[in-house]
Amino acid sequence: MRFKHEQRTVWALRRWFEGGKFRGLLPNRVRLTILSVTSTYAIAANEYWELKRIYPLEAGLHRWDVIRADVAEFFPEEDKRPESIRLKGDGMEYVRSIESDEERIRIAERIAESGEFLHTDAWKGKTLGLTKPRFRCFYFYKHAFIDDYNYRCQFFCDQSVCVGHDTGVAEEEDTEIRGDRVYFILEAVEQAKGEFIWEKSRVEWYITSVISLTDPRQRRLL
Repeated sequence: MRFKHEQRTVWALRRWFEGGKFRGLLPNRVRLTILSVTSTYAIAANEYWELKRIYPLEAGLHRWDVIRADVAEFFPEEDKRPESIRLKGDGMEYVRSIESDEERIRIAERIAESGEFLHTDAWKGKTLGLTKPRFRCFYFYKHAFIDDYNYRCQFFCDQSVCVGHDTGVAEEEDTEIRGDRVYFILEAVEQAKGEFIWEKSRVEWYITSVISLTDPRQRRLL
């Protein structure tokens, strides 16, 4: 994990803190850019453009809001996923909303990563990812009773070995592809009985949110 301590950037291993040591070094307050909001938590990017899962939610938060928030627990006992952070409900401060698509694209491009994590177990412990499908190589469809997600997406990631992914989609009603810049926020599917997600031999993923943007710099033929 990476954080600031006395104006310096510090790198540390999560296990150093899980035993209760060195927790005084952790920041009490974080700055976050909201990327997706569900009924119980939000997915946000911190100042290092790393994805975090935050809860509890402050009413009225929306995608592209920038907030500062007091941290209640970096390693909540009720959620062992490494990106999860519990915030203090009364310690959130709204900073601004990012309005321009150009700035939103710059932020999404900084966070977007290779689709390698969809193909390899080298990412054990990872439960959040943001990646771009190959240009327009995706298809949303409905499929009843296949699993918990009867709304699904077939897409190709950027890996040369990719022969296609078929994943569930969480936000059935809100998926709207209106621009040429499309990004998928993916979450690892949780195991039953509270097992750690990375104990599976192969991690399964679903699309928790879709970001679609129109690049004002894109030239189009009339």
